[in-house]
Amino acid sequence: MSASPTSADSTDVAEADSNDVEDKPLGRNAERAAATRARIMCAVIDILDQQAFSALSNSRIVASAGVSSGAVMHHFPTRADLLAETVRFAYNRLCDWRAAQLETFEPGLPRFRAVIDLAWATARTPEGIAVNEIRISARSNEALATAVRPALSSIANDYGRFIGKLVRSAGMEPTQEVQGLSSTAAMALRSLSIDRMTNPSPQMVENVLLSLRTMREDLIAAQLGESVRIDPHICNLPTPKDLRRPASEQLQ
Repeated sequence: MSASPTSADSTDVAEADSNDVEDKPLGRNAERAAATRARIMCAVIDILDQQAFSALSNSRIVASAGVSSGAVMHHFPTRADLLAETVRFAYNRLCDWRAAQLETFEPGLPRFRAVIDLAWATARTPEGIAVNEIRISARSNEALATAVRPALSSIANDYGRFIGKLVRSAGMEPTQEVQGLSSTAAMALRSLSIDRMTNPSPQMVENVLLSLRTMREDLIAAQLGESVRIDPHICNLPTPKDLRRPASEQLQ
């Protein structure tokens, strides 16, 4: 027969019960806070994508996110904080999309081959354009550059690890040439996503992608033999219907 709890035990039980009750609203508050932060960052992404960095005002963010200016200041005390967190948020969304796209390909070479077309696709998304706008604006804004540098450096390192895993899964070695191609592709396609706004030439896009795919096939053949080379004209990515959906709509 178990002994009755002492008064101290009873107090502990009561406090535990009280904590359990208090945890529930705290959990809901955390969810609401996360949802508010997401709405704000999606608003930033959409403004940067549709109107460019110069249009990113507090009033537009508040109107687009449907929150108060106080809420924006509460979650992101400075503009630099907001933009640095938006870079991380956008990259995580792109990673999720990229992972889902890769699942449609067989493991190994097909997934490695898809990287170039994936890079072109992600560069054209609202998230990709937004991060590009922030990256360009940081060039002439030292405070912004200081705030976003850790996030952008972390993204570059994470992308490098991602490429390394794909390369090894394809039976290849991540040599300097392979790593250089992945970096070249990412930077070239980010630039192309901007250039096509003033020079919307489908032929130019096709030429750039063909050149990158040709270099990819040269590297594959050099490591695995000519028998595995494929036609570089082949696009390795289906175009998703919602590629250009505003970030805010994707929360719904």
